[in-house]
Amino acid sequence: MNEVFEKITKTFTDTGKVVTEKTKQVSETAKLHAKISSSENTISTNYTTLGKYYYETYKANPDEAVAAACGEITAAMEAIEEMKAQILSLKGIVKCDACGAECPIENNFCGKCGAVLEKPEPIVEEAVEAIEVEVVEAVEAEEAIEEAIAEEIAEETVEE
Repeated sequence: MNEVFEKITKTFTDTGKVVTEKTKQVSETAKLHAKISSSENTISTNYTTLGKYYYETYKANPDEAVAAACGEITAAMEAIEEMKAQILSLKGIVKCDACGAECPIENNFCGKCGAVLEKPEPIVEEAVEAIEVEVVEAVEAEEAIEEAIAEEIAEETVEE
C-alpha cells in the first residue's frame, strides 16, 4: 500500500514540477511580448517624431520621394484650421488674429488686445463637404505612407 501512495505522491510531485515550469514559460513569454509591444510603441513614436521634424524642417522644399505626402499634410492642416474656424463661427465666436483670444462674433474689436477682428465668411455646405473629402484623402495617403514604411522596415529586417 505504501508503494501506491509513493507512486501517487511522485506523480503529483512530477506533475506539479511540470505545471510550475509551464507557468514560468507562459509568464516569461507574456513579459517578452509586453517588452516587444513597448519597443514597437517606442519605434512608432519616434517615427512620428522624425516625420514631424522632417515635415516642419523641409515642408517648403521636401525631397521628391515625400513631396506629395508633405503637400497632403499641408492641405490637411489647412483644412483642419478652416473647419475649426467654421466651428467657432457656428458657435458665434471669432478668434483674434493678434492674440488668439476668442471673442463674440458681433464684436468688431478684440476684448483682450483691442485688435480689429476679421469676420468669417458664411459657411457654405459644399465647401464643408469639399474640406471633408480633402481630410479623408489626406488620412488615406498618410496610412498608405505608414504601410509603405512598415513594409520597407520589414524588408530591411528580413535582409539583416
